[in-house]
Order: sequence, then structure tokens, then C-alpha cells
Amino acid sequence: MTQIMTEALQLLSFIHLFSTVFMTGLCWFIQIVHYPLFKAVRAEDLPQYERKNKVTGYITLPIMLIELFSGLILLYHTWELLYILNIAFLGIIWLSTAVYQVPMHFKLMQAASQETLTKLIQTNWIRTMSWSIRSLLICLILWQLL
Repeated sequence: MTQIMTEALQLLSFIHLFSTVFMTGLCWFIQIVHYPLFKAVRAEDLPQYERKNKVTGYITLPIMLIELFSGLILLYHTWELLYILNIAFLGIIWLSTAVYQVPMHFKLMQAASQETLTKLIQTNWIRTMSWSIRSLLICLILWQLL
């Protein structure tokens, strides 16, 4: 591998690390602070509050896409166990987002439901723990590179 390619992969690894650590911190904030605060919103106000909450996607989606594409490029160049595990946990995050979080947010936009809100908070632990594991994996990957 050329020196330029090695340096490009190292830079991409740092971009991937930043996006993963950013999302890990954000997900912990959402899990511990943001979602539980939904319970403080009056039931009749929750759908409107939830519709305003969609602005969160303007922050999370671009970072998640950077994380996805940088991770896939790294995996393409290095089919090693840590990279495979990294993408596997990223797949779990995207699957959980599509199957649980997004549909529940849409449900809450339509009508307040304590059951849906509780399920949203509980299932978000899948993403919180997956991002946490990914942060550790990325640190191990960078440790090997440096």
C-alpha cells in the first residue's frame, strides 16, 4: 500500500472515529436526558412536541451517513475482524433505527402513548450500547494503525 493510501485511510479512520464517538455521546444524551423528558410533556402536547423534535434528524442523519460511508470504505480496504464487527454493530444501529425508533416517532407524532414512549426508550438501548461498543472497536482499530 502506498504512503498516500495509508495516510488517506488513517484520515478516514479519524473521521470515522469522530463520527462514531459523536453519535455515541449524542445517543447517551438522548437515552438519559432527551427521551425521558418526553414524559414531562402533557399528553395533548406530545404530538406537536414530537413533530418539532424531527429537527434532531438534521443533526443525526448527516453524521450517521458519514459514519456509514467511512466505515464501509474502511471495511472494503481491510477485511479484518474488528472492521467486520464495527460494520455489524453499525448494521444493528441502522436496523434498530428503521424498525423501532423511526416508526415510534411517527406514532408519537400522531397521538400520545405512554406505551410507545416507554418502548422507544427501552429499544433505544440497542443503539446506545451498539454505539458504545463501536466506539471501543474504533479505538482498538486506531490503536493498531498508530
